[in-house]
Amino acid sequence: MKRFIIGIFILSLFLDFSEISVYGAEKLQVGFPSLATALSPAWVASKKGFWQKNGLDIELIYLSSTGVTVPSLLSGSTQILLGSDTESAIAMIKGADLIRLGATTNSLGSSLVTQQNISSFGQLKGKIIGIGSGGLSSLEVRLSQLLLDNGVDPKDDVKFLSIGGGPPARVAALQKGLIIAAMITPPYDFVAARAGLKIFSKVDVPLMAGGINTTRAFAQKSRGTLLRFLKGYMEGIHYLLTHQEEPVRIFSDYLGNRDEEVLGHFYGEISGRVERGLRPDPKSVRFLLDVVGRRYPQARSVSETDYSDLSLLEEIHRSGFLEQIDR
Repeated sequence: MKRFIIGIFILSLFLDFSEISVYGAEKLQVGFPSLATALSPAWVASKKGFWQKNGLDIELIYLSSTGVTVPSLLSGSTQILLGSDTESAIAMIKGADLIRLGATTNSLGSSLVTQQNISSFGQLKGKIIGIGSGGLSSLEVRLSQLLLDNGVDPKDDVKFLSIGGGPPARVAALQKGLIIAAMITPPYDFVAARAGLKIFSKVDVPLMAGGINTTRAFAQKSRGTLLRFLKGYMEGIHYLLTHQEEPVRIFSDYLGNRDEEVLGHFYGEISGRVERGLRPDPKSVRFLLDVVGRRYPQARSVSETDYSDLSLLEEIHRSGFLEQIDR
């Protein structure tokens, strides 16, 4: 009987400590604006428990409009924002209390998808082209530059139609004939081509994506928390690169797509671009600032290191953390 009581006591202690490890984790709300490749490592880090392993209870919040992402961060509704890099950069140069801690990728690919009967850029004149909803996006700027480079004035020669719902909604609008063209990110450009639409032009640019943004105030008071966040994110990236099958299943859950070819296309896109050490390439940051500078000229005088704090990343790299998770 005495042994039984001792056993129950030990078991109760174990359960108590187990509850502490789960319920004592620090909770953070992390926003992301789209179901894009550059944001997918976060899904892996979350589903595989790498943030929980680092003592964090992360709630990933899908903010489907770029227009609400930065306000959610500034209001404290989220503590970290992944992506919305154009909107974040605009807010930074306007004086918002934001800081960039790292980047998920240093390049982005997309496709100008059109109706099958389009054979030249000139045929786009006078037509309706679909863009995303919310504020200025890098995708819209890339589209505008592509048109300009090919003799089409994006202000006077075409009409942009804002379509909510992300790339799938733009593909659907193309299929219904509501628009003549749209910029589409992977894997939805692949989906569009299989649906009979035309990949008219592919665009690959050295543009930072999946930036890791927070407020300066939060970075100052929560350095240890952010250090653990970055470590968990890096572990998620490492797992993504070394275990294709499970990340693809996770992508399937988020994208609501079970097509193996589509998911394979998605995996190939992110695994070929993801920045394992989360370091932003100065060239990709410069490209982003030049994108913003087309509408906000003051961005051209901003340096590649302004509005960035990479000290947390450098601390992680000096510690040999990446080498440890490679073993």
